[in-house]
Amino acid sequence: MSPSIDWQALEKNICDTLKEWELKIGYGKEPVELYYPQESLCSLLGVPEKETNLLEQSLELFSKKVQERLGDVQITGSQGRYCIRVPESGSRYVREHVQASPFLVRFLEMIHQPGSNMASVEHLFLEYSKQIVKQPGEDGEMIFFFQDIAIDEYVYCVEEDEFGLQYHRFTRADYQKLYEGPFERG
Repeated sequence: MSPSIDWQALEKNICDTLKEWELKIGYGKEPVELYYPQESLCSLLGVPEKETNLLEQSLELFSKKVQERLGDVQITGSQGRYCIRVPESGSRYVREHVQASPFLVRFLEMIHQPGSNMASVEHLFLEYSKQIVKQPGEDGEMIFFFQDIAIDEYVYCVEEDEFGLQYHRFTRADYQKLYEGPFERG
């Protein structure tokens, strides 16, 4: 019997990541390898973390479910870390059929614009919604996200140094695990 999994969440995360990379570094006509910790895959697929066999079955089923869109996705893993290899046909599908989030497009433009600073980041978030969360991170970065996930569902950890702005983008579940605590609501 096949496991009941939320394969769409993982497919969306892969497509969102490929679109983000396309916007940042351009489209490449080659396979792409994405690396996921086991915990992230379990969270995205809705599989209990201790159920390694169920995760393996779920990943096999996932590959079959997305084949029509992403091609022959190959998944390998060891020691709690998995590589999801999306063939060139999958990258092409994302390029041709997945729309970039309007917020992400503007965010990436702003991040790479000389003179942008943390105030620029906050201003951009506030252009999309007054209901954002802005809180200091553990290492001096600022954490931003929208309360309304329809605008953008990711958590952005933004750092500012003498070279400008840098960021990391996390799923909410991964961010909570990383920092071991619930979100503060702003």
